[in-house]
Amino acid sequence: MQPAHVAPVGHLQATVGVEVGVPSGTLAKIVDTGQTLADQARTRSLSDAEISQLFDTGVAVLASPPSVGQHFALAYTAFDRTEVQLRYSGGGWRLGMRYQLWRHEESPCDLVVGLGVGRATTSIPISDVVSFIEAHDFERWTFDLPLLVGTSRSWFRVWAGPRFLYTRFEAGLSISLPMNSAAYGALNGHARYLGGQGGIAFGYRYVFLGVELTIAEIFGSATMRTNLATVPRSTNIEGMVVYPAIALMGEF
Repeated sequence: MQPAHVAPVGHLQATVGVEVGVPSGTLAKIVDTGQTLADQARTRSLSDAEISQLFDTGVAVLASPPSVGQHFALAYTAFDRTEVQLRYSGGGWRLGMRYQLWRHEESPCDLVVGLGVGRATTSIPISDVVSFIEAHDFERWTFDLPLLVGTSRSWFRVWAGPRFLYTRFEAGLSISLPMNSAAYGALNGHARYLGGQGGIAFGYRYVFLGVELTIAEIFGSATMRTNLATVPRSTNIEGMVVYPAIALMGEF
C-alpha cells in the first residue's frame, strides 16, 4: 500500500488498512490433508506417518498462514527522493526505505525502488486452522525488494511492479491428539516469494482510499526434528499466495 512516488522532503505518509492472505495450490492441499487427519483423530489413533503429515501441515501454515490482519504504516521523507518506513502488519514490524529514481514530472512515469527487513515473533494460531497443533517460540525474519512504476495526480494514484521476498523462520510444534501420545518437534525453514503487486487509489490532495492486489509464488523448505524419528524430516513449501488489501492513505 505504498504508491510509486516519494513525497516531498518533510512530508509524512500514513496508511491504515486491512489485508487478507489466502494460500492456494500445494500449500492449500497440505492444509486440507491436515484438517482431514485432525477430524479422523477424534475417533481413532493416528499412525506415526499420519502424525508426520500433521507436522507438514504445521509447517505449511507457519510458512504462509491464511489470515485477516490489520495494516499500519508510516513513511517519512528525510531527504530528497528518499523515505524511511515503519510498518506493522500480521503481528510483525518492518523497517524499510525507498528511493525515487524517476518522477513523472520529468520522466515517462514514477519509478521507486525499495529495501525492507521485518521481524515477527507473534505465535500463529495454527489450531484455528487445524485442530490439535500448537506453535511455540515462533520467530520470522523477512527481507524484501519492491520495485514500483506508476503515476500520481491530485485525485488518483496508480502503481504496479514485481516483488521479491525472502523469509527465514523457526518454531516449536506440538501435537496433542485425543488417542495418541503427545508429539513435538522443532523446525527451521526458509522460503522465497516471487510475484507482483498492483494498486489504485482515489481521493483528493491529502487523503486517498486505495485497493491493492499482491500475487506471489512461494518456494522453500523446512527441516523438522521430532520425537517420532531420529532422522529429521524435510518438507517442501510450494504454492501460491493471494493478498488483497484495502486502506485509507494520507500524506501530510
